[in-house]
Amino acid sequence: MKRTAFGCLLGLLSIVAMFQGCVKPGDFDPSIIARYQREMSEYAPSRRLGGRGDLGLLDPAPREGLAPLKVEEIKDADGKVRRVVRLSLEEAIVRTLAGSPAIQLVSFDPAISRESMIQAAAAFDVVVFGAGTLEKTDNKRYATALRPITDERTFNVGLRQLLPTGTRWELTWGATREWDSAQAATSPTKFEPTVGLEVTQPLLRGGWLDFNLGRLRVARLAHKSQMQAFRSEVEGAITDVYRLYWQLHQAREGVEIQKRLVAWSKETLRVVRGRENMDAPIVQQKQAESALASHGATLVRMEKLVHDVQRQLGVLMGDPQICALGKIQIIPTTPFDRGPVVINVADQLAAALKHNPTLAQGRLAIQAAGVQIKVAENDLLPRLDLIASTGLQGMAGSPHVAGRELISGDYASYTVGFEFEYPIGNRQRSSLLRARKLDRSKAIANFQQSADQIAASVKERVRQTEMALKALVLQGLTVAAYKAELAGLDVLQETRKGGMEPEFLELKLRSRERLAEAEREELQSLLDYNTARIELRRVTGTVLDLPGLKVSLP
Repeated sequence: MKRTAFGCLLGLLSIVAMFQGCVKPGDFDPSIIARYQREMSEYAPSRRLGGRGDLGLLDPAPREGLAPLKVEEIKDADGKVRRVVRLSLEEAIVRTLAGSPAIQLVSFDPAISRESMIQAAAAFDVVVFGAGTLEKTDNKRYATALRPITDERTFNVGLRQLLPTGTRWELTWGATREWDSAQAATSPTKFEPTVGLEVTQPLLRGGWLDFNLGRLRVARLAHKSQMQAFRSEVEGAITDVYRLYWQLHQAREGVEIQKRLVAWSKETLRVVRGRENMDAPIVQQKQAESALASHGATLVRMEKLVHDVQRQLGVLMGDPQICALGKIQIIPTTPFDRGPVVINVADQLAAALKHNPTLAQGRLAIQAAGVQIKVAENDLLPRLDLIASTGLQGMAGSPHVAGRELISGDYASYTVGFEFEYPIGNRQRSSLLRARKLDRSKAIANFQQSADQIAASVKERVRQTEMALKALVLQGLTVAAYKAELAGLDVLQETRKGGMEPEFLELKLRSRERLAEAEREELQSLLDYNTARIELRRVTGTVLDLPGLKVSLP
């Protein structure tokens, strides 16, 4: 009967452990952004070359699987040779996703949080333990001829585990060999094998799933939050690529416009100087010279802007050919998008509430705070534990006989009891529960504030997109008007006698200046329009939904 009870308890514990003991940290996220994050964390940090001495730190090595950019050599009108790369917007995004240092840096955070999930789940792993002792006593006793000597050797090994319900079980097998000189009349050597099982089940505090799985659930939510932060960084990097690419496109187009204006200024100055002895006084010559100098200074500033934007784009891309040590110039080949779009504000707000990473992190923070409240509520309860233990024993002068007695189950024992504990007042745990509830209220308030700010940002981006489109249309009409004006002056110059008077040349130069300014304003409107559209996608969290972008992620 006793052996049957022991077997039933052991069998029941085995079934419970089988269903509850194997706790997984969480399944791997199969989404494409998660696969991309894992690849980046494995690739990062990127390998750097050391062939340039101390500067090798600034020289990234080419990444496998990514073809090098085609470098061309172009000779300018002044004879200088430039090394250029014709880069499309799609290629810039692909290379940014492959080697951006900013993305590599943030890719470690989800990987680290994944390890925290494993650590939390490891609390439910089975633990193997064991111990062994050797004790010998040889004591002299006063006024007796006896000299008792004992030699005791013990060894035990076992398993223990914490289950998600809070159950703690411990299964122990032990063996003791004892030799006592005082027992020489009977049998000085005794062998005592034992098998013991102890189960502790918290009935109130510390029991059940909400308390024991709280840490793991919080770790899982933290991992999801880190993934949202990584996604936000990826979308931010892509947005920056768009913005810098369009800025570089605008800057280079602006340089070409300014070069044409400088060429016109040089031609005007040449003609005015040629008419010095006819009708071009020194005042008009100085006016032409000052116009040329002003246009030249503007050209220098615009060329510097090209260099600055290109440097920012190169740092963001992290490409080995366009790095801090390289002298390759980027020529954008993807034209501006001029197509009009119809934007529904309600749809954009709904998309932002659904996809924005900041709001997703806010929801996860609220969930994590709710888990912490459940843990604190359980911790507020009194401690009432059910403790049950049972064991089998054998004892004989030989190990074989002692083992048979153990297996027979004739010598079995069991214990059932309760332990209760409750601190008077329970102020510490009551305060902790109130703090957890305040944390949740704070998380909700933070989420609401973020939602309001993002809604305002969505409306602002929509307004910027619409205003930029209107400005683009009007600026296009302005450019067409100035081109028509300049064409009329060209016709007038051909029909009138001479047509090279300084006043007329000054008028024509001013017309060209207005045309150049209008063309630059049109480029600025194009930049504003394209930037506003990608910024709208950024705030709604839909950057990754751009056509062909997800294909580039892995």
